Amino acid sequence: MTQVAIQLPDELNQFVQKSVDSGAYHNADEFFVSVLATFKEQVESRLTAEDESKLAALRVDVQHAADQLDRGEGIRDFDWDAFLADRHRAHAARKSA
Repeated sequence: MTQVAIQLPDELNQFVQKSVDSGAYHNADEFFVSVLATFKEQVESRLTAEDESKLAALRVDVQHAADQLDRGEGIRDFDWDAFLADRHRAHAARKSA
């Protein structure tokens, strides 16, 4: 393991010490390893620009559908079981292709 020396402002040092004193961490090293691992996971799990674009388009579609429902334009007597069974079949067909 590599050692790294850092200097902390007093306020952050007190926060680290309180976290250790609370029993959440055995020592400051464990605190920093945990915090950095969490930050690393967040950075690595960020969406790509393409994924962000897809998500934005999906949000627009969902809002459009919600607006239609608010106007009473929803489908009546929709068979969700049949719809979902059809979607599952289509998904299975794509996976096996």
